[in-house]
Amino acid sequence: MSNKIALVAAGVTLLLASTMGTALAQDRTQTGSSSATAPAAGSQVIEPIHFNGVDAGIEAWDNCHHGQACLFQNSNGNGTMWVVPSCDRVYNLDSSINNRASSLWNRSGSSLNVYNGSNGNTMLGSYGAYGPPINLPGNFNDKISSVYAPC
Repeated sequence: MSNKIALVAAGVTLLLASTMGTALAQDRTQTGSSSATAPAAGSQVIEPIHFNGVDAGIEAWDNCHHGQACLFQNSNGNGTMWVVPSCDRVYNLDSSINNRASSLWNRSGSSLNVYNGSNGNTMLGSYGAYGPPINLPGNFNDKISSVYAPC
């Protein structure tokens, strides 16, 4: 019986950690304004999260929680991290991160489409749900301006 209780407690802890990570990612977003025409659902700007120090890369990968799609400024999850806050919207990257992503980890349950140009202008590629962390290929490196995750 105590083993069952321990398993339930562990499951609840993991669920709460995943939920908290998603809530924190949503707290780090803000509605953006752009001179370009936004999609009907509207677009949002993703604010960066900065990691510094010797363990910055490890910390960055670790902060991309299950259920999130994360973009990183440098390869191997180093540098600034951006979290796509939700699905079914096009998100434009603000000027501080636009055209600077070099790695990503799609830990969400939806594919992640990446675009060169705001408002989903020119599709570069799509990354499947629950994929591994990857370094972007040379033809996508430092070219992402917007992202879309269909639900």
